[in-house]
Amino acid sequence: MKSVLITGGTGGLGSVVTLRLIQEGFHCTVPYRTVEEAQSLRVHLAPQQRDQLFLLEADLLKEDEVDRVFQAAISAHPLHGFVHLLGGIKGFQPIAETSIADWDFLIDLNLRSLFLMSRLAMTYFIEKGYGRIVTIGAMAAVKPAAKQAGYGVAKAGVSALTKILADEGREHGVTANCILPSVIKTEANMEWGSEEDVPKWVTPQEIAGTISHLLGDEAGSVNGSDIRLFGRLNI
Repeated sequence: MKSVLITGGTGGLGSVVTLRLIQEGFHCTVPYRTVEEAQSLRVHLAPQQRDQLFLLEADLLKEDEVDRVFQAAISAHPLHGFVHLLGGIKGFQPIAETSIADWDFLIDLNLRSLFLMSRLAMTYFIEKGYGRIVTIGAMAAVKPAAKQAGYGVAKAGVSALTKILADEGREHGVTANCILPSVIKTEANMEWGSEEDVPKWVTPQEIAGTISHLLGDEAGSVNGSDIRLFGRLNI
């Protein structure tokens, strides 16, 4: 059974990705922040699937916690892939009105978390001679817009770091690719989306399908790519 480590695997997008990969036979190690999210994910599993999910509480912005999670993941099963879904946005402010605290929060949540985990993943995959890395950037990484400074810069950093991982891993059998979605059709986003725009957004299922493909053998030649999933937005 192939095993993947999924950061952000209990959220609106993450739960769909985790359940899809479990359905396809993967073992998934998923760190979580709240018991409610972990329970919400676990309740969707069939009894025979519960051994495929390894949940553990952790703060992935702390280096020692990241190390603990990674060591637990590779102790449970040899790792096939690392999927980084952890991220988010906080408000929409012009640069002049963006607090340093908000800037640091967005950089840490979206980019620092990837850096901390990818250091360990690359060390492991290079030694193993094989690995799959998939990250989630955002449309804002390649189409930056006003009032998205911290978020856009952080997601551009995710895209850039993923390309660097791809270059460093190429000769070792490691691939790394970044998915750039537009607005994702999660329950939280649909609370503010208009009836006109929501149908144009990319769905978690579409992203999950792309991740599944990138983890598979048929995607072995896909490396260092920004994969744009912009839905049907007029951009």
